[in-house]
Amino acid sequence: MRVNWVSAVPRFEQVKNIIRQFITENGLGVGTPLPSEREWAQRLRVSQMTVHRALKELEREGVITRLVGKGTFVLNTHTSPAPRHSLVLVFPLAEVASLTTQNIYYGPILQGILSALAETGCLVQFWSLGFDQLRQIPPEVLTSRALLVFAPFEDARPVLEEWWAAGVPFVVIGASWQDTSFPCVDTDNFAAAQQVVDFLVGMGHRHIALLAGHRIAPNSRDRWDGFLAALRKHGLSVPPEWLIESELPSALSPTVQERLRTLFKGRVRPTALFAAGYYLAAEALWLLKGEGWRVPQDISLVAFDDPPSASYLEPPLTTVRQPLVELGRRAVFKLLSLLNGQIQPAVEKLSVELVVRASVASPETSDGGVRYALSQQS
Repeated sequence: MRVNWVSAVPRFEQVKNIIRQFITENGLGVGTPLPSEREWAQRLRVSQMTVHRALKELEREGVITRLVGKGTFVLNTHTSPAPRHSLVLVFPLAEVASLTTQNIYYGPILQGILSALAETGCLVQFWSLGFDQLRQIPPEVLTSRALLVFAPFEDARPVLEEWWAAGVPFVVIGASWQDTSFPCVDTDNFAAAQQVVDFLVGMGHRHIALLAGHRIAPNSRDRWDGFLAALRKHGLSVPPEWLIESELPSALSPTVQERLRTLFKGRVRPTALFAAGYYLAAEALWLLKGEGWRVPQDISLVAFDDPPSASYLEPPLTTVRQPLVELGRRAVFKLLSLLNGQIQPAVEKLSVELVVRASVASPETSDGGVRYALSQQS
């Protein structure tokens, strides 16, 4: 038994589970004394403060009791054993599975998954596979596994429907379909894009372009549709060439770069660009600077996702912050409810937060003294 120092699960949660396991595996009865805080700290090589918090939580849950001047004792040996599950993490592409902890999207979601599993006391065995690998396996083989399916592409839906009909327990994270029967936990990407357009229109922008990821990804599809719906709501429209779809999620191809250059050099050009993906926004910012365009003086820029680097770019990016950790937590709770036979709504969508920084200005003031969007909020 030892604490994993690189795990995203809080150390006190790990200590809690270790002490539970110690009680169970040693068959300790009610009233059996347990090692002291100092002894646990020495055994597990953690601080006494960490052990103190773990023991306090276990006392609150009725597992142990602590008597001043006497020590810590087992109080309840009839708590339900932590359920064991074989959990498979399924990614859209096999190569993504090895990059999850470093990825600005998958990393926080995985952190939320591990936190929820520690909170519920589940003991799991992980496999990380690409969807293209897993779809080759007959559904009946997967019924003994529990699957968390990360951001599947549009063409995955028939396979997911087949899995659900065959009784495979799974939850989709970061993608959803309105009329689906299988469970999904997703960000409300449609509403997020509408919120961006509402904000830009409120700042005075009427000429807004869109740079989005490939619509084979449902989240890109929803952001695209939400953007157009918001324009229609405000009585606005844009030329087709102002709607740019990037086939690469984290880079701009030469074709997309040239389309952006042409867009910015047109006689009528946009005053704002919604780059509906963080890497797309960072690349667009680099391209704009290379062409001599100033953000936000010449064009305002709104991104999607809010990793730490977003606030350190020049200018700091106005962006949509997704609740990625909570996305992972909700997916675990939904999956455990499913395994326990509890019925929940098929699709659960989480709200986003628009984080306003200095990459947006009112177009009316961009020439004579820039009034940053950030100051507009004060």
